[in-house]
Amino acid sequence: MFESIILLGALGVALAAALYGLRRRRAGEVIVHQWEKGLLLKDGAITQILEPGRHATWPARVVIERIDMRELASAAPMQEVLTKDNLTLKATIAVLHAVADPIKHRTATDSPHARLYEAMQTALRERIGARTLDEILADRAALAEGLVAELDAAVAWCGLKVTRAFIRDLALAGPAKQALADLWKAQKDGLAALERARGEQAALRALANAARQLKGNPELMNLRILSALAGQSGKPGASLILGGGPGLTPIVREGEGGSGAPESPSDV
Repeated sequence: MFESIILLGALGVALAAALYGLRRRRAGEVIVHQWEKGLLLKDGAITQILEPGRHATWPARVVIERIDMRELASAAPMQEVLTKDNLTLKATIAVLHAVADPIKHRTATDSPHARLYEAMQTALRERIGARTLDEILADRAALAEGLVAELDAAVAWCGLKVTRAFIRDLALAGPAKQALADLWKAQKDGLAALERARGEQAALRALANAARQLKGNPELMNLRILSALAGQSGKPGASLILGGGPGLTPIVREGEGGSGAPESPSDV
């Protein structure tokens, strides 16, 4: 009986030790996900880059840091920048980036994203400051030419890679905004005046053509008068006072006596 008790006690101790070891192993495991890389640090030094999977930190007494390798978006808030001709322009810049080198990303600087933000601001100010407002408005796409390569080179030392870059939300501010509004208004006023002049010219040409037709064909004048007297359907006819001789415009037929020209109202 006493031996059985000793045996059961030994089994309990062994089971407890096994459970304790299992808990330590579980506590000393790090799972590196599919979108991550792991940095294995031993005695404070990075010794290995770990691929996704389950990695143990016990009993080797090592530390595993996980680095997110997914693409991220960063944007600088809208800021006022002076153009080459000293006019104020508001603009924002945004980039898509990811970690290219986990070791550089961890060791080169304490804040890689702050370095990227500084590079974005510098690039935005240099590109807008090198152009006049007219050049920017004429070709906005030129502001972003070569921007990806420039930013990528600026942050490669801290393990980042820039994949896309955008300069957007361009807006005028201060005197530049008022000047552009005045220019737009002047252009629209000029176009409106031009259209009015074209309409007046067309109306004058139509009147001139009508006058030539009436001069050579007096019957057309009679038809025009009858049309005016008839008025529109459902409305009373217009009152028309004919000065000079009675009746409509006289018509002289060929072969009749006289000079062949109608008498003027003053001769009747």
